Amino acid sequence: MVAMSSSRVCVVGAGMAGLAAIKECKHVGLDPVCYELNSDLGGVWTSDRDGKTSNCPMAWDNLITNTTKYVMTFSDFHPVPDTPEYLTRSALNEYYRSYAEHFRLTDHIRYNTRVIKVRKTADHSLTGKWEVFTCPTSEFHGGDKRAGLAVSEEDLNRCRKEVFDVVLVCSGSYKIPIYPDIPGLDSFPGTVQHSFSYKSGVPFGGKKVLVVGNAFSAGDIACDISLYTEKPVDLSVGKGTWIVPRVRTGGWSTDRSFSRHMLYDMDEVSFTNEFLEFCQERFDHIEAGINPPHPPTKTAYMMGDDIYLKILTDQVRVQDQLVRFNGSTAEFKGGDKISDVDAVIFATGFAIDTSFVDVDVVFDNGRMELYNRMLPLREKHHTLAFIGFFNGDSPIAPPTEMQARYVARLITGKIKPPSRKTMEMNIKKLDELSFKSRGKYSYFLPMFVIHDMIAQEVGAYPSFWRIFLRDPVLAFRVWYGPIFSAQYRLLGPDSEWDTARAVCYRAHEVRTANPCARGKVEVRRDDVTSARKKRLLLLVCGFSVLAAVGYVGRSRNWFDFISVLR
Repeated sequence: MVAMSSSRVCVVGAGMAGLAAIKECKHVGLDPVCYELNSDLGGVWTSDRDGKTSNCPMAWDNLITNTTKYVMTFSDFHPVPDTPEYLTRSALNEYYRSYAEHFRLTDHIRYNTRVIKVRKTADHSLTGKWEVFTCPTSEFHGGDKRAGLAVSEEDLNRCRKEVFDVVLVCSGSYKIPIYPDIPGLDSFPGTVQHSFSYKSGVPFGGKKVLVVGNAFSAGDIACDISLYTEKPVDLSVGKGTWIVPRVRTGGWSTDRSFSRHMLYDMDEVSFTNEFLEFCQERFDHIEAGINPPHPPTKTAYMMGDDIYLKILTDQVRVQDQLVRFNGSTAEFKGGDKISDVDAVIFATGFAIDTSFVDVDVVFDNGRMELYNRMLPLREKHHTLAFIGFFNGDSPIAPPTEMQARYVARLITGKIKPPSRKTMEMNIKKLDELSFKSRGKYSYFLPMFVIHDMIAQEVGAYPSFWRIFLRDPVLAFRVWYGPIFSAQYRLLGPDSEWDTARAVCYRAHEVRTANPCARGKVEVRRDDVTSARKKRLLLLVCGFSVLAAVGYVGRSRNWFDFISVLR
């Protein structure tokens, strides 16, 4: 790629990935144009929730993030200290809005505009440029079961066409809802929907609801619906699931339990045992019979603290794999049945939709040839990048931001383009990580690992020894303590050592969810203190008597014993 400081850059989507892309492009002197199909920014976390059609999945009203604020926010826009440790949907939406206002990103966003097609210009082989066709969102309808848009040349002729030097696709991987093939589902008389369009449990009040899925959304939605219906919510977990608590024993958030030491120094067996301990310390999955046959590092899991109690109080009933419907009766593997089901919600994942990009990205076998999950392998020019197109075991915002930092520096020539061999080796490594976690081309990746991989190329990797030379305490905390996004602003280009260091120290000292405004109050137990003193005195006296008796037994006469006392 030739350095192009005056490049026209198209950003598709103003969600978390799109906002990071706009900001990083602006930072290196580019003037990006972003097209957002909703009337507001934020993507999944948008506050634009009154549309009659769903253009993208949106977080439901009562959703709470699975990870804490210093782990999941951007590296150079830190949450204020009094921000709750775990963010609600509205709080995270407000964070992204503040981010956009702080860096003046909204002037670059064109709302209610859908990107219909991205294709190569006639001279693309020489210039690497792209034609981008857009139209008002209202002219194309979204929907719960939408499987891409069939666009003809006649449709394109009615669209607005612009030519861009670079296109950054930031529309995300949550696009096409995946429905399992369940016999009899077509004849089910009740409501069928996907988590794609789930907004609230209010409409399910008084109904008998079946939720199908064994990962994050399934457990959260089942708990949310149970707040509004007196009937137990049935949760079909298929092959089983592990439940990881947000908060561990002692008040520590689970995401603070993971460190680079665990990722890089511990062997797989030890790491798996640690993960199993996280799950088992609050709820015995094996005794309850809800666990899958493999550990959580290789199979599905969900996060939450409510679902344990919901299961124990029979507000959520765990069911085996759903195998068929017979009218309003759901049948499960093993022979169990539930009748009179009013609604079924499938929280069974999404397929990536790149049909609007005239480039082969997803192949028939599900393989994606993307260098660092960004640059298509088979393209001559690195003028097309996909940002935020992955899923994994930790927040995707920080590594997505790192992708945006990489691409912005690549566009302006500050990073040397990777060779074909380097790209092939990188893609092979990501495939192996995918196989290791969830199976063939699942691309459920270890986010901290891919984050560090890209950070090394950007020059922002928080190296232990480089930090040690400036602050030994911080170096040990970076390696053995929690992984915070601010750590990626300690070193390298665009580093903010003083600010990032202060945030890292502040984040490390936070132990529990947002401390009560009342402050810390010590629990005084004078009765316990007094009892401990008495026990200690009795122990001292007892040992003294035993020692004296033993000495006398070994002494010839009392005179020797008395002389010792003197």
